[in-house]
Amino acid sequence: MVRPMVQMMRHVENPEPLLQEKSGLQRLVELFPGATPMRIPISVVVPRGKGQGLEEKTAIEYGTSRMVFFESRLPLELDDEFHLRNADGSLGADAIVVGLHFSEGRRAVAARFVAEVRNWILRG
Repeated sequence: MVRPMVQMMRHVENPEPLLQEKSGLQRLVELFPGATPMRIPISVVVPRGKGQGLEEKTAIEYGTSRMVFFESRLPLELDDEFHLRNADGSLGADAIVVGLHFSEGRRAVAARFVAEVRNWILRG
């Protein structure tokens, strides 16, 4: 008599959850402790000679009392100065790029306000 061979397979699940890869923005924010997550839609305007400039709509994703963090496709570099504003005009400020992280065609930007911002939601 021939007995059929039965193989048993044991399914073992990985007890550790899959780690999500951190975004470039998250990696940049880690270098500046104390940043608070937020989502504030803004326009970033980068001046370029003769009254012309580059503009992009994006969102502030993290902030501190003196800094903002966002992603951009604009050709921003360290020490570039730009203006940011929200749609209703309650936020308008100049800032300077103090940190960058490049990933997948986008720049994660850390920028410091040039002066105190009166209507900023975070205070130092």
